[in-house]
Amino acid sequence: MAGPERMPDLSRNIVLIGPMGSGKSTVGAALARRMGRPHVDTDHFFVARHGSIAEYFVQRGESAFRAEEERVVAELLDAPRPSVISLGGGSVLSSRTREALAEQLVVMLDLTEQQAAQRLGDGSSRPVLGDDPVTAWRRIYAEREALYRECADVVVEPAEGTIDQRVDTIVRALRAVH
Repeated sequence: MAGPERMPDLSRNIVLIGPMGSGKSTVGAALARRMGRPHVDTDHFFVARHGSIAEYFVQRGESAFRAEEERVVAELLDAPRPSVISLGGGSVLSSRTREALAEQLVVMLDLTEQQAAQRLGDGSSRPVLGDDPVTAWRRIYAEREALYRECADVVVEPAEGTIDQRVDTIVRALRAVH
């Protein structure tokens, strides 16, 4: 039987970023289990604190949402116990968040447009997608891709495969950069 895996720097958070539909929440939860860390999803944390993101958008607007999202991300990144944290797709729009990410281990999960179309469906749960989710996703991805890549220590290219296979890829990549 093999010994324990050599894990990356356990004093820092591992933060998953990437476009909508890339699997940050699902992969983040599996990665946290593998690493014996808590997992926090910033969108879920936001919802627990403020209610539906879609309703927040409607009632207060995107700029108010982004400001509160920035506060939530900062709070979670500063928590005393290192965690695996899945960020919402637009979190990297904040320069303060990007600066804070420089102190973390950051993994970008990428996906293809075809994968996004399959995973997002009609987009009804994603307020920024509107009536044409694939076109909106393509535009948003083009606007954010450089920010994702700028922040990432590791980029996990689009892949089909199991969640465990994606986690294996991330653990190997993090070991290589640590």
